[in-house]
Amino acid sequence: MMKVFAHRGFSGLYPENTMLAFEKALEVGADGVELDVHLTKDGKLVVIHDEALARTTGYPGLVSDYTLDALTKIKASKTKDDRYEAYIPSFEEYCCFASDNNLITNIEIKTNRSWYCDIEKKTLEMVKAYKLEERVIFSSFNWLSISRMRILAPHLPCGLLYEDQNVRHLAYQAKDGKFNYLHPDFTLLEEEAVKECKELGIGLNVWTINSEERMLKLIDWKVDGVISNYPD
Repeated sequence: MMKVFAHRGFSGLYPENTMLAFEKALEVGADGVELDVHLTKDGKLVVIHDEALARTTGYPGLVSDYTLDALTKIKASKTKDDRYEAYIPSFEEYCCFASDNNLITNIEIKTNRSWYCDIEKKTLEMVKAYKLEERVIFSSFNWLSISRMRILAPHLPCGLLYEDQNVRHLAYQAKDGKFNYLHPDFTLLEEEAVKECKELGIGLNVWTINSEERMLKLIDWKVDGVISNYPD
């Protein structure tokens, strides 16, 4: 059955990548959560989408300019007109939450614009510390991050995110063991490509699906998962 992942939590109604958004995703019955991890100035894992703080918090600078302690005191609800008391969470706070439920976590490693030393290793260590190995997918736009994670944990699933490449070409590379899933933008996907991925044994988790029409099409195509701002 197709899985529904809450994109940055229930981000359609609540501040993205906050514990509130993750809790609301669980409440409405999402199968999983998609979130993003960066490293702080002091080398700690934090959950936020952008490298810069401005869009979600109104603060200046980059995630890497701040310590974890400073970041977790910053309100992260600017995209919802600051209506919620929701703050930037540490990745450990999320993992503690996830250890008490059955959510699958799609962890996007944000190294496509900034490079963080050992972020893959640190992410894996936190996942292991909270015994979440059976319920995670690691993903990234960065081939190198995916390759490193495959070396560190070849038994755990990895997905390549992309928005401008040929699905069939990537599917054949996936078949060679480089990754287990493709995570394409919906607009790049055609039914024939979905069939080809299935024949090669490659999973498809498609983003970002916020309309009933697109959802029904993907159900018909039998993709593995959809990533939506509205997981309800």
